[in-house]
Amino acid sequence: MLKTYLTAAAVAAALAAPAFAQNPPSPSAPPTPPSQSQDKPAADKPAASSQQEPGFMQSQSAEEWRSSKLVGTSVYGPDEKSIGKIDDLIIDNDGSIKAVVVGVGGFLGVGQKDVAMPFKSIKVTRKQNSSSIDKVTVNYTKDQLNGAPNFAYYQAPSTSTTTGASPAGSPPRGGTHPPAGMGK
Repeated sequence: MLKTYLTAAAVAAALAAPAFAQNPPSPSAPPTPPSQSQDKPAADKPAASSQQEPGFMQSQSAEEWRSSKLVGTSVYGPDEKSIGKIDDLIIDNDGSIKAVVVGVGGFLGVGQKDVAMPFKSIKVTRKQNSSSIDKVTVNYTKDQLNGAPNFAYYQAPSTSTTTGASPAGSPPRGGTHPPAGMGK
């Protein structure tokens, strides 16, 4: 009986050895999509860039900006006067930045209104030999932005119930029963 178990273990080890002998992919290399062949000639492969297949970015270029650096940055008009600060970025489902929300007017946030302008309308310049932002400028004047429509952030519609069902998070009417799954 022991001889049968040892023989089975030896056969299993012999069959599993090729799987264990393979080198796992390095953690820094992105996985190769199934559509690409491993034995593809080097001439057919695309040139290296800051973005490698299958869409993972490996580094930031000088023309790309971090949202954490943009938000809070002062925005200047064509007359070089400060017109407000970037409060937020609006990102579309496709990943593109649709708008920059700039807080204009007011004092210390009081009386301020939010104006959303196309991201393409801002010009960001980098400090020389630095990763920091030097200046954000737009072609709009402070008066134009004060006259622009106020931007409203999305708010999900409230669900009002008229059928007797209780709103989410509140106990059912007429009783104080614990939620399902809770002990008594």
